Parts: sequence; structure tokens; C-alpha cells
Amino acid sequence: MINLLPPDLKEQIRYAKLNRLVLRYLRVTVVMVIVLGGMFAGAYYLISNQAKTIAADVSTKESSINSQKKVLIPKAQDASERLNAIKYIQDTQTRFSGLIADLVKVLPQGVRLESVNLTGDDKAPVALSVSADTYDEVLALRNSLVTSPRIANADLVTIQGNPAKTAWTGTLVLSFKPGEAK
Repeated sequence: MINLLPPDLKEQIRYAKLNRLVLRYLRVTVVMVIVLGGMFAGAYYLISNQAKTIAADVSTKESSINSQKKVLIPKAQDASERLNAIKYIQDTQTRFSGLIADLVKVLPQGVRLESVNLTGDDKAPVALSVSADTYDEVLALRNSLVTSPRIANADLVTIQGNPAKTAWTGTLVLSFKPGEAK
């Protein structure tokens, strides 16, 4: 088809088409802005409600925690003080089981430990009663006790043999090195 319209009219028709196209885009843009604005407003409303609910829950939990702290902190401090006292007692208590283990390590063959008189004081000497088959074994015990890392001195107080000379008994007194009886 041949367009025989005057150029002014052709130009107006062309601008009218462009105006309609721009108006369509403008309407779509306005609708999109309104929809997006509604979505943002709805999201803001939901988020603010959730934030208020969470803030209320947090304040409730904080008050619950604070009330529990008032009850539990004194109990925890008492327990901590008791544990510290127990630890102090255990650290300062004399452990004679270590002495027995040291005695067993240095006890020569043929010597039997008859009794150990423990006093509970790490500064007081400890008396040992032993029996052995020979006189030399009792002396060897005294010499081997001196090699123990805990014992400072080992003194032989008495040594006796029975009339048949088949067994010897002896009494030894041990003193500890400073701090080694603990």
C-alpha cells in the first residue's frame, strides 16, 4: 500500500504510535512499582512483626537467665571453693603409697617387709620391720634404701638373729628428703 498522506500527518501518526508505546511502558512501569512497593511493604511488616516477637522472646530468656544466675552462681562458687579445698588437701596430703612403691623397687631378693609404722607426718621418720634369710640381706636393704630418690637417710636400729640363725629381723628408720613424702 502506498501512503499518500501529507508528511505532517505521517509524522503525527508516527508520534502517536510512539506515544502509545511509551504510555504502555509507563503503565507497566507504574504497575511494577506498585507491585514491588506492596511486596516491600508486606515484607517490612512481616519482618518488623518477627523482630518484635524475637525481641520479646530474647527479653524473656534474658530475665529467665538472670533469675537462674542468681540461684546458680552462688552454688557454683560454693562448689568451686569446695573443689579448691579438696585440691589443696590432695596436694598437701602425704601419699605413703609412693613410699611403699619405692620400697618395693629397692627391696633386695630374700628380704620381706614385715611392718611399716606410718605416722601421717611427712617430717617424722618412718620405722620399718623386715625379716631376711641372712645378715647381709638386711644390710643390703639399708644400702639400697639410700638410693631411693625420696629417702634422705636410712638408719639400721636393730638387727637380731634367731637362735637357729635361719632368719634375721631388723628395724630401720627412714627420713625423707624435703618435700618428697608428698
